[in-house]
Amino acid sequence: MAKNLKNLLSSFLAYRLTPQVKELYSSTLILNLALYMVLIFEPVFLYTIFITVQPLSVTLEIILYFYLAVYVLYFLVLPWGAKFAQRFGYEHSIAVGSFFTALFYFCFWGIRGNWWLMPIAVIFYVLSKTFYWPAYHCNFAKFSIDGQQGREVSNLMALQSAVIIAGPIIGGLVLKFFGFSVLFVLVTIIILVSNIPMLVTKEQAEGTPFSYWGAYRRLFQRSNRRRFLSLWGFGEELILMVIWPIFIFIVVKDFFGLGLISAASTLVMTAVYLYIGRLADHQDRRVVLRLGTVLYFFSWLFRLIVRSVFGVFVVDTYSKIAKQTNSIPLIAATYEDAQDNSVIKRIVFFEMSLVVGKIIAIVAGLVLVNLFAPGWNALFILAGLMSILYLGYR
Repeated sequence: MAKNLKNLLSSFLAYRLTPQVKELYSSTLILNLALYMVLIFEPVFLYTIFITVQPLSVTLEIILYFYLAVYVLYFLVLPWGAKFAQRFGYEHSIAVGSFFTALFYFCFWGIRGNWWLMPIAVIFYVLSKTFYWPAYHCNFAKFSIDGQQGREVSNLMALQSAVIIAGPIIGGLVLKFFGFSVLFVLVTIIILVSNIPMLVTKEQAEGTPFSYWGAYRRLFQRSNRRRFLSLWGFGEELILMVIWPIFIFIVVKDFFGLGLISAASTLVMTAVYLYIGRLADHQDRRVVLRLGTVLYFFSWLFRLIVRSVFGVFVVDTYSKIAKQTNSIPLIAATYEDAQDNSVIKRIVFFEMSLVVGKIIAIVAGLVLVNLFAPGWNALFILAGLMSILYLGYR
């Protein structure tokens, strides 16, 4: 009985992690503690700046333009980030990316009343993404063990749950008692500390040539068309990360309440991560992905009727479960496919495709905000429709 229970529990866990993945786990956990202290409050911070001088619909429009600038520039420079990571090493690139993330939040610290910092913040944000995300995904894809990518992704997410739970609560408390300035300084320090685990082992850069223009040509190759279009589904993440936190803040009217709802919904779903990872490795990933996509689509429809604190908590919890049922098999399949082909080319294709989806979501969102000011339900319907695109992923 005990042996069977042990075997069952072990089936949910990744085993024989490579040193590179262990380092990535450690660095990611420290970094995410910092990011989740501020991430959900990031669009809300912009909201609190502009809402004092602009109506809600105009405020949402300004915020969407901010992120449009970020993602358009990111799309243009992303291949250069991949070239840097390929030449100097994934871990070095991750470290550079985290440094620019710290600079971005440093700009946010002083942006109120100093509007000239806004374009600088955009540039630092773009550079943080450019150096961090291609290298992060490449590092994970290259050094994950074939056949357990789903569990490696889900195990990291389960471990992250502790910091995802603690982060918004800590961030909410800091905001409640000290304000955004102290929060941004604290986050900046933790982000820089997150690079320490990456320095444990020496990294050998590959130096394999990578074409800037080739990255764009691959987006439009006939063989990649279906996957390219399906990854546009990530446009819903823009609504999830930018619009949904502002909506929650308007409902709960409190920074600590916003952080508490995010933390509590994560606590409820922690065990689900492990189960989804096991499913992604032992079942047909396409079946799990389709199930998650359908469940996730309905999470956006449920948002149409939510206007209370309890309703927000229930929908946020359900949405996170559905989202991971969708994203864990998708990311695991992407890593496995990258291992079987060219890691850098597949990962850059993945990242550029989802950026296109987010740009499309922002442009469509700007139209909806102007037509249906402020347009909460229209934006939620847009996100739901974009999430359906995940069904086409192969």
